[in-house]
Amino acid sequence: MPNGEKIWIAQNEQKSGPFPEEDVRQWIAEKRYGPDTLAWHKGLPAWVPLFSLFPQSDAAPPLPPPPVTGPPAVFTAEDRPGSTYHYDEQARAPAPAAADDAPHDSYASSGPSRRDLPAPPSLHWGLVFLFSILTLGIFTIVWPFIQANWVKKIDGDSKATTMLAVGLVCILAGQVVSAGNKASVLGGLLVLAYYVLWYVAYFSMAGSIKRSLADYHLPVEIGGVTLFFFTTFYLQGQLSWIARWKDTGSSNPKPPKGAFYFLLLVPVFVIAMLAAIAIPAYQSYVQRVHAIQAQRGE
Repeated sequence: MPNGEKIWIAQNEQKSGPFPEEDVRQWIAEKRYGPDTLAWHKGLPAWVPLFSLFPQSDAAPPLPPPPVTGPPAVFTAEDRPGSTYHYDEQARAPAPAAADDAPHDSYASSGPSRRDLPAPPSLHWGLVFLFSILTLGIFTIVWPFIQANWVKKIDGDSKATTMLAVGLVCILAGQVVSAGNKASVLGGLLVLAYYVLWYVAYFSMAGSIKRSLADYHLPVEIGGVTLFFFTTFYLQGQLSWIARWKDTGSSNPKPPKGAFYFLLLVPVFVIAMLAAIAIPAYQSYVQRVHAIQAQRGE
């Protein structure tokens, strides 16, 4: 008899416990254990058949103990044989990933877990665009530093923040130099340096994101042409997509791309509409001027 000692259980090549004696008696009555289940408690020199500890229980007759191939196991009070499993709790297996997400689920594969990924800035690119308009472009200057700061978290070698800062200094200096002389070569070169540093910083961030997210088994596709034309807004669309993947594990739907080309067509459409209105009005104005001149000539 266990004499009040808590009991370890060995079943199906797994050890669990320790459990109180009254719980084990209840589970024996519920037929949860087979005749090959072994048990051990403090004071026993080796594992023994469970039912030999409870001969009065309503259980199957115990099997003879398995042959000992080595010295008997001796346990002390500090022993913790294996992982535990409580038989009064239902085992819960992780939900299988969807087919589209299986290659990207970092929980089911080697490498860092997506929960370890720093949270990307998840503001929708449309809101970034709107705030940029409302702040007369100031938000577009500030937000790239937020994006670059996140990239620095996932890639410690990233120099994007430095390049953005140097580029900002260049364009401010260029504006100051050009204020006194519109044709200043130095002012033009400083402004050109700003644009070069700006694009190099964004393409550097794109490369860092691709390399770092590959470790999380999330392939990131950032188109160079789209990035060139839409820098801040296109990259933000990617970051919002990554933020959703981090929260849900789903990579669908894919990050936006076609929406940016539609956005590029909006100014063209507006210009075409204005031209359709302005050209006939101008032609009518010219005709009236000619008619007035003709009357004065008579």
